[in-house]
Amino acid sequence: MIRNFLIGIVIGIANVLPGVSGGTLAVVLGIYDNLTEAVGNFLTASMEKKIEYAKFLSQIGAGAALGIVAFAGVISKMYELYPKGTTIVFLFLILPSIPVILKGEKFFKKDNLIAFFGGVAFTGAFMFLTKAIAGEEIARTAESLFTIGYGMKLFLCGLVAAGAMVIPGISGSLLLILLGEYYNILGYIKSFAILPLIFFAAGTGIGLVLVSKGINILLNRYRSYTLNFIVGIIIVSLFEIIQTLFI
Repeated sequence: MIRNFLIGIVIGIANVLPGVSGGTLAVVLGIYDNLTEAVGNFLTASMEKKIEYAKFLSQIGAGAALGIVAFAGVISKMYELYPKGTTIVFLFLILPSIPVILKGEKFFKKDNLIAFFGGVAFTGAFMFLTKAIAGEEIARTAESLFTIGYGMKLFLCGLVAAGAMVIPGISGSLLLILLGEYYNILGYIKSFAILPLIFFAAGTGIGLVLVSKGINILLNRYRSYTLNFIVGIIIVSLFEIIQTLFI
């Protein structure tokens, strides 16, 4: 129990840091298979298994929540005082993840390149649609008036970030930066802003359940294609982060 709680704290901290993958740390700490199984199969498992999964997930979840709350204020303050310096640090955290993800994979193989450019296209389209749908007016509500439209954007962010948390090598916080909500969410956690956090938490919870099983299947059956797709996502994200240094 204590071991799982401490592992949860480490994973929680990882999910606050852009470029650091909670999924990767779950692999390193030896709980990834158990975690994806518990989350992905919880709804369809027998009652006995549900109880077993619930105990395990509550231990990991409690630790992760503590790690997130404890470090949200620290990261938020760093960005407030040293925005460009903090961004550069995040870039150096992200860059080493690429060779780690592609270790042992034949990147220049035709099918893998197609998967890579698929990740690039997917992320580019996702960014475009998010900005087009949300627009500047909804983006401004993060600093002023909360609206249902902005709440739905937070729900979507939670859904996407939850999926990223499950994938080894990709950071949920990184995708939140891409979506323009990372520092807003840190602020909500720091100030305990209940309403926006409810929308975000709802998306995160649903995303974890729906995405975990699918991601696990993809990594087991199409590991090489999936990893190259993930690298495509990271490359586009890097350009998005670099762009913020010149604003």
